[in-house]
Amino acid sequence: MGTASSSPREVVPPHRPGRHAPLWLRLLRESVFCLFHQLSAPWFCVRAQNRPAIEDMGPVIIAANHVSFLDPPALQAALRHHVTFMMTEVYYRLPVVRWFFRLWGAIPVAEGRPAMGALREALRTLEAGAPVVIFPEGRVSRDGLLQEGMRGIGMMLTKTGAPVIPVAIMGTYEVLPRHRFLPRRHPITVRFGEPICPSDYPDHDTDMFVGVVMDAIAALGAPRP
Repeated sequence: MGTASSSPREVVPPHRPGRHAPLWLRLLRESVFCLFHQLSAPWFCVRAQNRPAIEDMGPVIIAANHVSFLDPPALQAALRHHVTFMMTEVYYRLPVVRWFFRLWGAIPVAEGRPAMGALREALRTLEAGAPVVIFPEGRVSRDGLLQEGMRGIGMMLTKTGAPVIPVAIMGTYEVLPRHRFLPRRHPITVRFGEPICPSDYPDHDTDMFVGVVMDAIAALGAPRP
């Protein structure tokens, strides 16, 4: 999940935020939640701390650290309410799983910097009252430590005007780090912070605001170098 550069071949799929999805799609998503919990039970238990009622919050951005490919399902399991993920296009386009990402409503982003198509789709999702998840680091950490937030992501955070909920995901690196193929047993904790409002930073200083968000994620427990 990550970042992007504008490209003429970029195609953002039709997106249906959670509450506006047809009944069959909502039922399918609920089945995926249950299946994930059943399959993951022997390996880890996802514990949510200070979980927000995002279904009642309207447009909100959830910003989390990224140390494992397990982060998205762990975060989704902790929230329960369907959220829209912005994810790196190279993974979105893998033939084996692309159908699932389209079904889930993920927004593909080409590597480099946020593309306008992906940003517009994220804005449409927020305007529909649905939450959007981003990983400000733009890539999976190789050592489990929090990296710097990317400036392009910071621009998105400030321009949307939506509150940002910082999240620290802990334990997924121990379960499935980037260099490992098979998972190990280890508990996972997803800790949510208090919303950060861009309007509290009237100068629209992108670097400062993304720094504030990354500091908040670190304060929640995500380890830094």
